[in-house]
Amino acid sequence: MGQQLYRRVPQALVEEVLEAFNDRRMTERQACAVLGLKRTRLYELRREWLLHRSTWALSAPHRTARRWSAPLTAWLHQECRYLQAQVAHGRGRFNFAVLAESAHQRFGVLPSDSGIRRWAIREGYYHQSRAEIGKTYVRWETAGPGALWHHDTSHHCWLPHRGGYQDLILTQDDYSRRIVGWRLQAQEGLWDHLCVVRETIERWGRPLAYYVDEHGYFRYVARTSAWRRERRQTDEGEVQFRRILQALDVGIVYAHSPQAKGKIEKRFDYLQRRLPPLCERYRITEVAEARPLLDDIIGYYNEQRAHQETGEIPAARWTGGCERGQGRLRTVPEERDLALLFARRLL
Repeated sequence: MGQQLYRRVPQALVEEVLEAFNDRRMTERQACAVLGLKRTRLYELRREWLLHRSTWALSAPHRTARRWSAPLTAWLHQECRYLQAQVAHGRGRFNFAVLAESAHQRFGVLPSDSGIRRWAIREGYYHQSRAEIGKTYVRWETAGPGALWHHDTSHHCWLPHRGGYQDLILTQDDYSRRIVGWRLQAQEGLWDHLCVVRETIERWGRPLAYYVDEHGYFRYVARTSAWRRERRQTDEGEVQFRRILQALDVGIVYAHSPQAKGKIEKRFDYLQRRLPPLCERYRITEVAEARPLLDDIIGYYNEQRAHQETGEIPAARWTGGCERGQGRLRTVPEERDLALLFARRLL
């Protein structure tokens, strides 16, 4: 999972997710996906929060390091070799829960499933190449504007007469579905994402967290192969996007699959059905000429079109949530110099 929860996500967002899960406004799977936790840890966290709600604070979990005995390690090597080469059906498939239970029966020690899985990856037995079964993602929403902002890029042929592909960067509020930031570029770069983030925060304020994928712009992910093994683990490398958000006390939630980004993907689909036909009609070949059309489309979507799921106009839903006290946006502290924080880093 990379960094621990107390380093990844602000406490305010954790409390909001726990409250929504406790009130049954969010399912167990959704809460685990947002916080990046396993089911057991989610229930532990909720129990601690319920017992000490007035004084509860998010902190590092206290765990005791444990080493496996030599006989247990030798037995795991033997079992993994068998699963890799000798088993007739399901060769190469690992059931780490079964291995943990067998170890408990043989040695009186119950290792965690994830611990055995990490050990198998480290030893080269398991390569995480199992095909994922398609899952249905039930959408949920946060309690108010500014709690969570979706941020992503669509690599698409936005200018048909120009040909090739261009990149559209979008930032969308989760609660209201309002598009709060956007930029169309011939080719995206980290600087473009930082510019969108700065413009959005300067205009609206700081959200509790951003919801992004695991692109290298947003997260350092260690890549391991037969030819390459990185010394740093996931999240140990510095990424400017995350460093800036952490300096502003804005958390980052990572989507681990395309299906988990359904809300902003629907918005890209909405724009893909509108902007390219207009650009083709007016024979637009330059990105600068297409931007006014994009502004008009997004303005109509935000200010006039009732959203299919919420039944409300995004801008009206945003305003109503803020008037009811549901807004989660925060102003930028005066001591924070955004010009310096978002300065281009030259190597």
